[in-house]
Amino acid sequence: MSINAGSRIACVMVGLPATGKTLISQKVARYLTWLGINTKIFNVGNYRRQLHGAHQLHGFFDPHNPQGERSRREAAVEALNDMIYWFEKHQGVVALYDATNSTRSRRTMLLAECKKHNIQVMFIESICEDEALVLHNIMSVKLSSPDYKDMDPEQAVEDFKARIVHYKEAYEPITEEELTYIKLINVGSQVIINHIQGYLQSRIVYYLMNLHIAPRSIFFSRHGESLYNVMGKIGGDSDLSARGKQYAKSLPRLIAASLGDSDQLTVWTSTMKRTIATAEHLKYPKLAWKALDELDAGVCDGMTYEEIEEKYPEDFANRDEDKFNYRYRGGESYRDVVLRLEPVIMELERQQNILIIGHQAILRCIYAYFMNQSHEKLPYIKIPLHTVIQLTPRAYACDEKRFKVDIGAVDTHRPKPKSSAVMTAAEPVAETLTEKTTPPAAPEGAQRPIGDSEKDIATITTTSMSTTTFKDSAFQRNKGFNRLSTEAKDKANPVLENVKALQSALAEIAASDSHIHPASASPPTQIKTTGSESSDSPTKEREGTTPPMSPLQIPSAVGSEPAQTPTLEPSLSIKTKDLLTTPPMARLKADLNLAVEWQEGHEYEKTAGASPRDPIMSPGGRLLPKKKDNWHFP
Repeated sequence: MSINAGSRIACVMVGLPATGKTLISQKVARYLTWLGINTKIFNVGNYRRQLHGAHQLHGFFDPHNPQGERSRREAAVEALNDMIYWFEKHQGVVALYDATNSTRSRRTMLLAECKKHNIQVMFIESICEDEALVLHNIMSVKLSSPDYKDMDPEQAVEDFKARIVHYKEAYEPITEEELTYIKLINVGSQVIINHIQGYLQSRIVYYLMNLHIAPRSIFFSRHGESLYNVMGKIGGDSDLSARGKQYAKSLPRLIAASLGDSDQLTVWTSTMKRTIATAEHLKYPKLAWKALDELDAGVCDGMTYEEIEEKYPEDFANRDEDKFNYRYRGGESYRDVVLRLEPVIMELERQQNILIIGHQAILRCIYAYFMNQSHEKLPYIKIPLHTVIQLTPRAYACDEKRFKVDIGAVDTHRPKPKSSAVMTAAEPVAETLTEKTTPPAAPEGAQRPIGDSEKDIATITTTSMSTTTFKDSAFQRNKGFNRLSTEAKDKANPVLENVKALQSALAEIAASDSHIHPASASPPTQIKTTGSESSDSPTKEREGTTPPMSPLQIPSAVGSEPAQTPTLEPSLSIKTKDLLTTPPMARLKADLNLAVEWQEGHEYEKTAGASPRDPIMSPGGRLLPKKKDNWHFP
């Protein structure tokens, strides 16, 4: 996010102990950092512990204790100096000065020092009038503080209550009308703002107005496996695969078990078919967000990584170099998606239990917000298919649980390259499909114990994913085989083996018997194939010489009788020039295209991997030639 170089803001916290100041500081810092704004927290309590030790009883905070007052002021000045140094030397944009700052004199000192260095000051005062809320904060947060390590909990609570009483004696709430401030009463139940100015201050205020501390859980799930996932393509708006539909049917049972007795849940999806279809069986209120649509891949939409690397090699390398900032041609970057999701984050902070059924890039961005992940790590967060992630926000962190549904799916995760060199698009290395219908499973990862609420769900485990990554070419080949007759399937592999053997024999004869078969000894570009009419070809047939043979007519040995031609499917035509100049996979695809007639409607949906649509539009939205022979997907 582009911020004016002169926009430097110190958010100075104000309030009694146990009123949520540190919680607010951490949330604001996490939000701004997620947006790409250089933000840092300066907690005066940490400075006090480093300078004077952690185990200080309530008497240390008595306003009538001059030694304690000097020590606390020393810690405050040290934190202030570090904050100013950070602004000057590290191009800081927003600092959160986390302390009680409960007197006018302390706030005046901070304001004067910041003004000297051209730093705007916005005070954030947290007032908590609910005694039960204060006690809950003490029990859940303060007892785990280093100040009370190894102390009896009841004694620690009494000591902290005495500390609050000392601060109340000297506490002076903000009343100065000339100051810029926001007051949060009972964690946002009531909000008072004064003299807020500029974009950043407005964003901080708007964010603070949406906070709450009520217990809740946020569930993430990618859509079920889609046809494009299986084909290795990115983007598009494809339907679910058979396994994706099976996951959609099993999702309600998992969510119900995770919620327990509560039935309060809202389901958010994108506007794309695969997320809406995944939520189809959930009996909760649903809301489709355009902002939750997958990262726009621009001109690469509907392509495989192999195709992108081949067509846009420089872009492919640049994306691996800086994946967060790389923007697809005509599309988006992860940074663009983060900014697009800001309204979603604001609404999430207002809500109770939410289930988001989304896409890989989108869920990575939202996960990074809650788990405070850096922009460098964000594009490589693993969000596997057919897995539900449950995040439960706590005071200073989020608890995470992952539930893996026992339904196979492809692995679409591409790990971070180990070097800046151009990586192959097949990373991680893909498994090649065999004749078996069930792909081999990847090794199981470490497991965590299954909770009591999960034990009654027979089809749900919490292990790491057990999936196989499919290369697009392998999938295309397997799909082509499925379209052949049963007889052709049985003969396909022997045919390929015969072709390899014939190629080897051709090479041997070219070296040892070139005077008998001049075509075999000629360079590939000079070989005359069936149908060639070039009059000046070196392989032009001459009277009294043996014409060039096709590979299927090559004798097994020089001087022996020609071997019988193997019986092949008529459509699998093999030419000498093709064998020597055309890559094997391209030859096989060409043969399969000859063998299979194009179908539309229901059959088209099964064979082409997409729902019926305009016949000159690809599933990824790319315009295609009107002639089917020139189409680039099966």
